[in-house]
Amino acid sequence: MSIKTRYTISTFLKLFLMVSISFLLLFFFIEIIDNTYSIIRHGGKFNILKPLYKLPSIFVEISPVLTFLSSMLLLGEMIKYGEVRVLEFSGIKPVSILKILFICGFIISGCAFYIKNFSAPFLLRKIEEKNEIEILSFSTDRYLLYSEKFIPPSNFVKIQFSEILTNGEIITVNATTAVYLGNDNWLFKKGRLWHFDNTGHLKNSESFESRMLLIMIQPDIIVEKSRDINELSYKEIRNMLSELKKLNILPVYLESAYQERFAYPLLNMFLLFILAPFFYIKHKISRVFVLGLSIFLSFICYGIFSSGLTLAKAGKIPVFLGVWLVHILLFLTVALYFFWLWRKAKSCIM
Repeated sequence: MSIKTRYTISTFLKLFLMVSISFLLLFFFIEIIDNTYSIIRHGGKFNILKPLYKLPSIFVEISPVLTFLSSMLLLGEMIKYGEVRVLEFSGIKPVSILKILFICGFIISGCAFYIKNFSAPFLLRKIEEKNEIEILSFSTDRYLLYSEKFIPPSNFVKIQFSEILTNGEIITVNATTAVYLGNDNWLFKKGRLWHFDNTGHLKNSESFESRMLLIMIQPDIIVEKSRDINELSYKEIRNMLSELKKLNILPVYLESAYQERFAYPLLNMFLLFILAPFFYIKHKISRVFVLGLSIFLSFICYGIFSSGLTLAKAGKIPVFLGVWLVHILLFLTVALYFFWLWRKAKSCIM
């Protein structure tokens, strides 16, 4: 490993750790103040572990900003002390530093991916671990379920269920309790069933003390889909998608969330494309300028990413385009920039 590589990596890691610790401490104290205010207003017991459990997910959310800010600070210091010019005089292209930073960004992306899909979901579930779930709802193009309480592993209290059959007819059940018995068998107790034809007219209705129905969904799918998406790893989302596809249900919301599990951590690397033009700046830049510009550009990219993801989840644009929109734009912008530099250099030679 060359001296240049060791210096770049060690300086970047020092800056990244310093910036990360500073931002995480800030968010930690904000969480403590917010929890204290909530306890004063609504009562309850203060738990110092709750803010700590949120830190991994907060780190993932701000990691692209931390990576880009650390890289900008490093580049700013190199420009300030003339190190970029020294590299040029030594016959080393300053952009070679960008390659090293890309490696750092890729490693941080891997760490962010692991935290986002394993550590953070586990800790977020521990914040409000409940044996019972109040107000459980589940809806697809075919099924609609609402229950006032779910008692794991398979008991529902005050449940309403509707299913659209393949011939367009609708079955609706309102029952006091329901139990999943396995093999798609559901036992409803003390309720009423309505059967509508494909035009919406009532065919018949009946009251029952106990009624068995064959419904091709399982409680674990219902519970997983109703949970906060941040509490799920990419494996859990993938398994849920697989189970729903067996029922001919293709939820774009979950497909978008699945791809986002990979796309967001990679922003740590893709945001570094923005650095390319700064390697050609000759005059010194202040730390205030670096800090302000880094946060400004990061939030623009985050806004584009959030907008694309929202449109993809709503089914307005293709999932791949919505989730990977900012990555595509950054790559194309830098590619066009280097093409412009190449054309400029070629015209000067001529």
